[in-house]
Amino acid sequence: MQFAFPISQLPFWLLVGIGLAGLCFLALRAMEHHRRSRLHQFIEAGLATRLLPGYDAGVRKPLVWFSIFGVVFLLLTLAQPHWGESWVDLERGSRDILVLVDISESMNATDILPTRLERAKNKIEAMLEMVPGDRVGLIVFAGEAALMSPLTHDHGYFKSILQTTDTDSLNVMGTDIAEALRTAGEVFQEDARITGDSSRAHRAIWLISDGEQISGDAVRQAALAGQDAGIFVLGIGSEQGTVIEFPQWMLRYRNIPAEKRHQISRLDESTLTQIAMAGDGVYVRTTPTSDDIRYIHDEMEHLTARTIEGELRFSLVNRYRWPLALALLCFAAEGFWFSIMPWLRFRRMHSDAMNSRGSLHA
Repeated sequence: MQFAFPISQLPFWLLVGIGLAGLCFLALRAMEHHRRSRLHQFIEAGLATRLLPGYDAGVRKPLVWFSIFGVVFLLLTLAQPHWGESWVDLERGSRDILVLVDISESMNATDILPTRLERAKNKIEAMLEMVPGDRVGLIVFAGEAALMSPLTHDHGYFKSILQTTDTDSLNVMGTDIAEALRTAGEVFQEDARITGDSSRAHRAIWLISDGEQISGDAVRQAALAGQDAGIFVLGIGSEQGTVIEFPQWMLRYRNIPAEKRHQISRLDESTLTQIAMAGDGVYVRTTPTSDDIRYIHDEMEHLTARTIEGELRFSLVNRYRWPLALALLCFAAEGFWFSIMPWLRFRRMHSDAMNSRGSLHA
């Protein structure tokens, strides 16, 4: 069985549901208590059954339980329980997105909290939620570039690889954006050779970097890579920049002058903008909210999604209609019970009158 929320959150939402049902019960009890208090202002509680023909305090109790069960089933409807077997037609549109992530030492800078690299990972995972049907691949780069995850529909695998990458994943220091773009072009060309589909219309390169290029001509390489895919760039960092230090392990193996052990790393928006323009894409600077991701996603929506499969697949069925029907039945029963309450009082009054006559004859 599945719900609208992850199964790991079931205890939390169960407590929330119990709490809401409990509050509803207390509110109904308070309303009934207020009603009885108003009645007892005129008639003493013990005399109500004697002075009011057909009066029965218990006749209203089902109304409370109908309301409680109606609320419970309504909450279950919102949870959207899934169970059972079903076969459904599935045709999925898909695009190919290669994510190029800068893992050079400057990505450890903390001008974007917690670090530039961690913020980049968070942005990538947020984007994955928006493109569940697309194939994604991962290329990381510093002074060199490496394909860490090939194009795949398995986003879980992609995320596991992404989370294990850090600034120590590659051996060559530096920042070579051009090499990353060249590697992305090779991946798309190899995929076109295998699939026979070389169309640029459904391919995208998503570059995430602070733009500090140390080697290579990224703008020229972007123009070449742009022939295979549109290039969308997310800038990570601030214009003011921050001081970064070479790690101690690096100082033990390299003779770096003292004046160069501390450097200021800034976001190079000029280079990143030129890369996006050369690749016929867009550039946007990262924001604390998800506005940057939504903007890039909206731009990538102009790409053509190709149908990659049309088959029958097993799927759990959303059974929200069942608890919804029970909720409506409970609320309808509440209204029905309220409508027959006068008849129940009349029947009780008639029964009491017959009993009184029987006693007099006796």
